[in-house]
Amino acid sequence: MAGAVALVGLVFGLTAHPLLDPDEGRNAEVAREMAATNDYILPQLDGLPYPDKPVLFFAVEAAVMELLGPTVPAARLPPLGFTLATIGTVAWFARRRGGSNAAWTAAVAAAASPLTLGFARTVIFDSALTFFVVAALAAFYEAISDRAWHWSTLGWAAIALAVLTKGPIGLALPLMIAIPYAVWRRAGRVLWAPAGPLLCTALLLPWLMAMSRRVPEFLSYALGTETLARLTTPALGRTGPWWYFLPILLAGALPWSVAALAGLAKGGWRGPDRKIDPYVAFLLCWMVVPLVFFSLSQSKRPQYVLPLVPAIALLVAHLWRGNQPAGAQAAAGTLIAAGLLIGAAPGVLPRLLPLSSGIRDAIPGTAAALGAVTVVCGALTWFLRRRDRVLLALAVPVATIPIAGGELMRQIGRERSSAELAAAIARVLPPGADVVAVAAFPLSLPFYLRQPVLLASATGAELTSNYLVRDLARWRLVPGSPLRPADWWHDAAVQCGRVKVFVTRADDAQTRAVLAAQVPLLVATAKFAAYGPCARSDLASRRRRLRSRRETFHR
Repeated sequence: MAGAVALVGLVFGLTAHPLLDPDEGRNAEVAREMAATNDYILPQLDGLPYPDKPVLFFAVEAAVMELLGPTVPAARLPPLGFTLATIGTVAWFARRRGGSNAAWTAAVAAAASPLTLGFARTVIFDSALTFFVVAALAAFYEAISDRAWHWSTLGWAAIALAVLTKGPIGLALPLMIAIPYAVWRRAGRVLWAPAGPLLCTALLLPWLMAMSRRVPEFLSYALGTETLARLTTPALGRTGPWWYFLPILLAGALPWSVAALAGLAKGGWRGPDRKIDPYVAFLLCWMVVPLVFFSLSQSKRPQYVLPLVPAIALLVAHLWRGNQPAGAQAAAGTLIAAGLLIGAAPGVLPRLLPLSSGIRDAIPGTAAALGAVTVVCGALTWFLRRRDRVLLALAVPVATIPIAGGELMRQIGRERSSAELAAAIARVLPPGADVVAVAAFPLSLPFYLRQPVLLASATGAELTSNYLVRDLARWRLVPGSPLRPADWWHDAAVQCGRVKVFVTRADDAQTRAVLAAQVPLLVATAKFAAYGPCARSDLASRRRRLRSRRETFHR
């Protein structure tokens, strides 16, 4: 029953809200262009190279879109698929350590965690990265335990796929966990059996060589800007305090993080010999080493700690190997407190955050439903003793999130997606017409319109590609480039050689005033405004000029 509840939570309302910008819109558009061009080597955004991320996740997305079309369901199915594969791997690994009960406990805990739930339905790389990291670590643990090189080879193959998903972090993350553990177990040699690194290299080299031919500076950019600069400098603007990930991991793995900590505090880390259990040591290494690494890094985003959630789930399954679920009462008390906090959200959030009326109106219903379920499940857990019933009670609150929060997510989608904007533009846009983004770029707009969007910008930062921004002048000169100088749109709005629609930020009063004088307002959303088609304005201008000439002639 708990497994079914967790599964419902993962799949319910998967496509109920549109793609959220910037990440989902950009990633889905890169995949759409890959499917449209059948170029499965070089990711492209708006027709321009996008080597900011490797190819594998985009390729999986593109393959699904070739089957189902470039739709929201096609974009969101791969993250869900990778998440389910991660849960399956966690269950398999837990079964080998503790039998079927451990497998079910680990699977439910991994699935019914807020971080897992959130990124299972988000078009972003981390669900895929997490799967390959979990596969690599499970294989390395088996290799170290059995001194078996074939497991190590499998782990290196998973590392190669992790690198093809998100770059060098796919190599660093499994190794920073496996190497200290292997050294502690005096089995370091098994990790470096030649077959593993050789297979990893063989899997990586073909794409790396092909990319380097297409983009000669790719390796220096990927290793320099996208890796070293991101980790060691605040240049990319993703900084945060050193403790940034602590509350994210604790809250993102609730209630299981509290259960795991409580179980460890009661001595669950000891083995039969009263020393630290090697399996627990491995799981602690899985959690602590990356947490320290990411905390020291200058780049901080919540999804970075997603690969740590399976370790927490496996630790809970290990601590619950007896009839008494260790730490269940601590988790119950946490749920009750969390439920009360959620219930108080309607009175607190509007004071802390600038919320639109739609989001503000959706919060009370979401908070009431989710808060009540969380409090009730916490209270039930306090009195339950059977492992299967405790597992179910702890899984229900997280699984309830997409059900209770459906309307809230739809309102967020209206603000953070260009689906509404694209629908209004598509109704008036004839084939072959241009869409011009003026100092703004709704990243899901080309995905919904199924065509590139011209960008008039001084910096190109609206594309969110560090690669394109650093050499913008060069990419403006490429034949067929969608990039235009910042003031190009002025003449385009007046002359309008081809039918055009212009998009700008809703709060850019100056640009909107100039556009309004030339072309009619088409639609205004929370973040963007569209004007056009400019052919109507052009026709009216011609009529005015003709009328003026006639009046002059009669005089």
